Amino acid sequence: MTATRRKLLALAALAGVCACSAPNAGLSNSAVPAASPHHLARRARGLLSNIVGVGDSLTAGYQSAGFLGETGLADPLLAGVAVPPGQENGWWADVYEMASGLPDAAAIDRMYDPATSPLPLIEAPGLNDQLVQSQPPFPIGLLKKGDTCTADRGFNAQGYRLSGLSTVRMNPHSTSIRDVAVPGMTAHEAVTLAQPQSGTCVPLPGIPGLLAMVVDDESSTFWPVLGNFAGMGANLTMVRAAASLHPTLATIWLGADDVLKYMGSGGRFAGGDESAAQTKADLLDAIATLKEAGSKTVVLNLPDVLRTPYFLNTTVPAQSACKRPVQTYVYCVLTRPQPFGVGFLRRKDAEHLIEELGAKYHIASPRGCRPGTIATACGYVTLAGALDSFKYYSGIPVSSTAGTFPDLDCTGVNFTAPCVPGSGLGSYYLTPQFAGKIQRVNDNVNAGIAEAAAYAQSAFVDVRAIFGGILSGDSANPYFAKALSINPSTCCDLALGGGLISFDGFHPSNTGYALIAYYAIQAIDVRYGQHIREIDVAKVYDGTRCSNKAYCFPDVYAPH
Repeated sequence: MTATRRKLLALAALAGVCACSAPNAGLSNSAVPAASPHHLARRARGLLSNIVGVGDSLTAGYQSAGFLGETGLADPLLAGVAVPPGQENGWWADVYEMASGLPDAAAIDRMYDPATSPLPLIEAPGLNDQLVQSQPPFPIGLLKKGDTCTADRGFNAQGYRLSGLSTVRMNPHSTSIRDVAVPGMTAHEAVTLAQPQSGTCVPLPGIPGLLAMVVDDESSTFWPVLGNFAGMGANLTMVRAAASLHPTLATIWLGADDVLKYMGSGGRFAGGDESAAQTKADLLDAIATLKEAGSKTVVLNLPDVLRTPYFLNTTVPAQSACKRPVQTYVYCVLTRPQPFGVGFLRRKDAEHLIEELGAKYHIASPRGCRPGTIATACGYVTLAGALDSFKYYSGIPVSSTAGTFPDLDCTGVNFTAPCVPGSGLGSYYLTPQFAGKIQRVNDNVNAGIAEAAAYAQSAFVDVRAIFGGILSGDSANPYFAKALSINPSTCCDLALGGGLISFDGFHPSNTGYALIAYYAIQAIDVRYGQHIREIDVAKVYDGTRCSNKAYCFPDVYAPH
């Protein structure tokens, strides 16, 4: 999310836990011309000849709390190590490469080259504040120092302005961009938002607490992605920008930020889709606009967001539950050794801390709970909340609050004073009741996505089933078996440090994105009768898809 929240998330990583129109409304021909004979001819030459990506951070290749396309950026916290770019390692980039028909090395070269890349490649040091490898005892740290609005000569601040395009983009005049996904964009904003909601890196005034950061979420990345389409004026939306490219095939993965903005605002954000009907309407609007421009579509749904490693279950499990593959418990993170936990607390101390947190913030589940459910939802602390909790017992001088019982309601520079109890709900902790509401929104969004995909007869990628299968730990489940086959006994799963998720606990690693691409390619092949060469996920994991080590390297987010 925004710079401040990403900083909070980054602090959690320091502890060692190594993104309403009517259906079929479409657009008028004056906004996006229908497919011309030239574009129809291109479509006739092949479904895969002009692939466009519509979505949020998950399609943009956002990774480890940062948005970066340039290679060779030195890690300031670990000598001799380069900061890995995320954009070229996203699932959409993987699909685009495999669909090109080129050998891997040639396709990857084109993806990284600003003159030919279909990505809006972001200059170093990247937008927002990427989490990078660091020196022990804290294996992860922040790339940028101090105020991220002013760091690196105000690089992040330039992202909020159209005039900053020449600063933040590697090729500000590119005509080859095909991935128009904007990190932070909700499904509703994708079909309605014509400009950023904020033109400044400074938090919006008059909006309390973290809600200001949630509302501001996509403002830093809107122009860096869509700046080349500014000439569309009032007709500009992300979906209309995609349609103006007259794609033959468009991927649509939206809805994650509808859930996350609802969550991060404590349920106060009203600018996203919360019902299946709202989601279906916005998705069908997007599909109709793209169809009018001559495109087939591929639609992806969401995982159960609360089952990603950013959310730590506050139930105290049996010791056997802390073995990989592991449902993410805060207890396991606090007591297990690195790289899958912080390992600084004794079991008795961890149990006592969880008990105190449960009582103070009403996040206990004394009658038991089941992750991914509504009526029996669990309580959680987020990674950001886990660090403040951890400091209470650790005594490690991470900040002046070490040794003080964590105040998860009055933490962070965006909280208003005097502190209001419950301010941290959604960003630092989730009560079981609120977690149930989040799960309901998650389920509703997925229902709307499924209904829209079925109505439009789109190719469909069931990400929820993929993640759920991996989380099952069932060797008979094909999704779990596929993940485990990447490097048997070593990688990969969805636990903290398990190899499929980057340092921020939510966005996939190179390997995780490649796994999504693997199943997306299958869905395209089945629905549209294509024969795209499948991506070798193991080669993404070990960095052997090409010989250029600036482009192909072992996945830094996965165990080897």
